[in-house]
Amino acid sequence: MSKLSRAEKKALKKKQNQLEVKDTCINCEQFIALDQRFCSHCGGKRIYNKLTWRNLLEDFFDRFFNLENSFVKTFVALFRQPEDVIGGYINGMRKKYLPAFSYFAIAITFTSFYYYLLKGWFWDNYMTAQKLVNDESISQTQLELQESISTLLMENQSLYMFLIIPFFALMSKIVFWNYKKYNLVEHFVIYLYVYSHFSMISVVMQIAFIWSPTVLNILSVVVFLLMLFYTVYVLKRLFKLTMTSVLVKTLFFFLIFTVFSCVLSLPLVALSFKSAINVNQNGQKEIDDSNFIGKILKFSQEQAEQKIKQDSIKQDSLKRLEYELEITPDMIKNRPQ
Repeated sequence: MSKLSRAEKKALKKKQNQLEVKDTCINCEQFIALDQRFCSHCGGKRIYNKLTWRNLLEDFFDRFFNLENSFVKTFVALFRQPEDVIGGYINGMRKKYLPAFSYFAIAITFTSFYYYLLKGWFWDNYMTAQKLVNDESISQTQLELQESISTLLMENQSLYMFLIIPFFALMSKIVFWNYKKYNLVEHFVIYLYVYSHFSMISVVMQIAFIWSPTVLNILSVVVFLLMLFYTVYVLKRLFKLTMTSVLVKTLFFFLIFTVFSCVLSLPLVALSFKSAINVNQNGQKEIDDSNFIGKILKFSQEQAEQKIKQDSIKQDSLKRLEYELEITPDMIKNRPQ
């Protein structure tokens, strides 16, 4: 058997990489002519080649970075015309911009990628920098507490995002009680877009400065302020608020947020404290520092013990000073006023 020429090998390889062409759309199973590239029923594109690294990357960039793509259009429009994106979705528009949950799914992907980078390569440096930022006498328990908080938030970022949005939607509905324009579900959609949008922005900013924990600490404050201003900007555009209304609604929102936070946190804290305290065989209560609340209790206990120790040292120092100066209690009592 003679060897194949280079051209023949190339042609054979090309044929092997091609998919079977059928006269049925793979998406909607309707008839599609063999020479048609797009289905006239669902608009699906006919794919001719099997997946390779090259066309996989081409598909990725085409879907996410094409100027005509819904993601890019949605991302840009949420800056320039948020009322067009959010209001359009609420009013039934689905093709022009990405739907709310699709945008939320992309935001979760961004945050998961950031956590992967942080946990995989920058976590130790980040926690070391946290110790440097704080007092040098910081205890090991406090370090463990900080790490537990960071890990808890990062590992449950998706759940945290999904739970916090209904919370904000409910508060928003209360704040805008005198505006009948949107119902509770529509308020949920507003914050689904807003929170997803700013999550992606904050992730990009944090990845850009992930090498510097000090900058990340400063950036966390900046991100919070920008998030606040962006939310106010979106609500102002959606509800067509005046600056006076913006100020009043913002203050009302913070008041509602404080009340809600206190009410919701009390039962959770009570249950957590109960689970963090165990009773040993002698009937004595012991703190289980294997969980988050246990670490808080242990840290508080250490702080109290440290204060008692410092007070004891002060008392010993005073007694030693009185002894050296031969000061008696009667002398202190009868000193001139």
